[in-house]
Amino acid sequence: MGVVHLIRHGAPEVTGVLLGRTDVPLGPAAVPAATFAVATVFGSPLRRARRTAELLFPKQPVNILDGLAERGLGDWEGRSWSEVQQGWPDLAAQADRDWFAAVPPNGEPWNLFVERVASAWREIRRARAPVAVVAHAGVNAVLCELIAGRSPLEFQQMYLEALTLEFEY
Repeated sequence: MGVVHLIRHGAPEVTGVLLGRTDVPLGPAAVPAATFAVATVFGSPLRRARRTAELLFPKQPVNILDGLAERGLGDWEGRSWSEVQQGWPDLAAQADRDWFAAVPPNGEPWNLFVERVASAWREIRRARAPVAVVAHAGVNAVLCELIAGRSPLEFQQMYLEALTLEFEY
C-alpha cells in the first residue's frame, strides 16, 4: 500500500471569484514547512499551488504535472458567482442543479477534466511513496474519488488542508 497526501494550495492573492486555471500568485499568508515526510512531491503548474509545494517541502524537488491544474472555467474565470448568474442565468441555474454537466463558455467539460486528472494520477501512483500532491480543490476532489471512491459532490477542503489516503499500487 502507498500513502498519498492530497494538499490544497494556500490562499491565493485573489479571492471571492472563480479562478479555475487563472494563474494568480499565492497570497501573503505564511505557509509553514510540512510536519510530515514524503518521498515524492507533485504539484500543479499554477503558481498558487507550485509555490505552496515549494514552501511545504523546501528540500525536495516539485514534479510539476499539467494534469494537476484546476478545471478551466473559461469565460467565468475571474468573476464572482453573482456575476456568472447575471451574465449566464440559464447556464448558472444548470450549474446549480448539476455542476458536472454544466460547461462554462470556453470552459473545460467535467469529463475531460476528470480524464486529465486521471492521467496525472496514473503517473503519480508509480512514484515512490509516501507522496504529496499539492493542487486545487477540484483536482483533489477527483483524486479522492479515484483513490477512495468518495463523491466529488461531498468533497470539501480548506486552504493548506492535507487529506491522507492509502492506495494500492
